[in-house]
Amino acid sequence: MKKIYITVTLCLLSIAAFTQIQPFLGIYNLDSCNFETQCSFLKMDTSAHNVWQTGTPSKPFFNAAYTVPNAMVTDTLNPYPVNNHSWFDLVLNNMNNYFMDNIICFRHMFQTDTLVDGGYIEVSYDKGQTWLNIIDDVSNPIMYNYENLYSEADTLAGGINGFSGTSSDWIYTRIQLIWCMPVKWVIPDTLIMRFNFISDDVQTNKDGWMIDNILISWADLGSSVKDNDLNKLSISPNPLYDLATISFDNPLHEKMSLQLLNSFGEVVRCYSVTDNQVLIEKGNLGCGLYMIRLLNNQRLLGASKLIIQ
Repeated sequence: MKKIYITVTLCLLSIAAFTQIQPFLGIYNLDSCNFETQCSFLKMDTSAHNVWQTGTPSKPFFNAAYTVPNAMVTDTLNPYPVNNHSWFDLVLNNMNNYFMDNIICFRHMFQTDTLVDGGYIEVSYDKGQTWLNIIDDVSNPIMYNYENLYSEADTLAGGINGFSGTSSDWIYTRIQLIWCMPVKWVIPDTLIMRFNFISDDVQTNKDGWMIDNILISWADLGSSVKDNDLNKLSISPNPLYDLATISFDNPLHEKMSLQLLNSFGEVVRCYSVTDNQVLIEKGNLGCGLYMIRLLNNQRLLGASKLIIQ
């Protein structure tokens, strides 16, 4: 019950503040894309009118990526066209590789007709059947903190909230999704974040929108069990690339079980132990964040988190 009250407080704080990212007990990087290699979580608009391109920007205003040479640009060579709506998605793999409280960061620049053309971000939790502008999304169980995002006063053609005008330099935008029910994980079927660009029927020969260095992170909300009630688990190395050793106190060498859980709370591996350490191999485990639980006859003795890369 105590954890529920703490969790609700965190959610209410996020609604009231609705501003800066909350690091809680620490931020861990999970996945990234700087557009120098293929990014596994990207999905492109495949229609003929799509102007989003990955490459070296060579335009008057967009003359270099944040991390050279490549970025995601609304055409790497030409001004954005008229009457256009293009998009690309961040598809977070049914959340299998990600835990609660994710942070999505990216660097970007834009040059568009102010309050007419520009970019906006939508989210979908039902595999793209329905979409909602992220500035309007207060759907349970997810709430948001954000930095350097557009506001409800920033509108594009059609009254859509989004980025427009001309940025003087690279902007660093961060969006934090705070899950409000960590006692029992409630995870959407799919989380998709869509980056849209739209333009009207007037050609003004501007460069559009450029995005680079997308980063997906996770903020540790803490455990629902008091730290001083738990056996201390030591994990080395963490993140795990091939092998990791989990060490813990077991002076009587009693029989315990160690479980590895994915982001759905499903046990993907279980180890029976009588020693004071367990060796974990990556094997066929996907990259992402996992929970480790140490049990004795279903009684929780210890808990920690393991990042697999």
